[in-house]
Amino acid sequence: VDDNSTDGTQETIKTLLAENQAQRLQDASVPELIYIAQDKTWHAIGGNWNMAIHDPRCGKYAIQLDSDDTYHDETTVQRFIDKFQENAYGMVIGTYRMTDIDGNILPPGVIDHREWTDTNGMNNALRINGLGAPRAFSTTLLRQINFPTTKYGEDYAVGLRISREYRIGRIYDVVYNCRRW
Repeated sequence: VDDNSTDGTQETIKTLLAENQAQRLQDASVPELIYIAQDKTWHAIGGNWNMAIHDPRCGKYAIQLDSDDTYHDETTVQRFIDKFQENAYGMVIGTYRMTDIDGNILPPGVIDHREWTDTNGMNNALRINGLGAPRAFSTTLLRQINFPTTKYGEDYAVGLRISREYRIGRIYDVVYNCRRW
């Protein structure tokens, strides 16, 4: 989902869409890249999320990938799907590694929030320092509650809301690289 930025994102996406379409013609198993331009009535990061989850092409799960970050490897998405299928989770949160833009590990390294355990309770996100990343959500649930249209903390707000009634699953292995400039 593009926030109608003027930083060259739209041109880059058009190139990626053309490449994706050509790859799909050669190999039908290549996943389709879907571009959604943000509606001006939705705004901020929460609005971007809402545009994505309410698009009819959005599937059963929505998984976060922030602007300059990367998934750790090609198994990340499948690991989230597998975790969702273990239980009736409303949300699944992974573990990330801090890196520089080139992928070199930066202190403190791995952020796994191992202090968040099932024995602490469903809503123990109130007692820890952050939820972790990346975050993945059941789109059926998100379509009911939506993200607040804020520029910061929208996913944390939704995580707190989900934790009131649903379990949040955890993946304690690195599945995401949080790149710092």
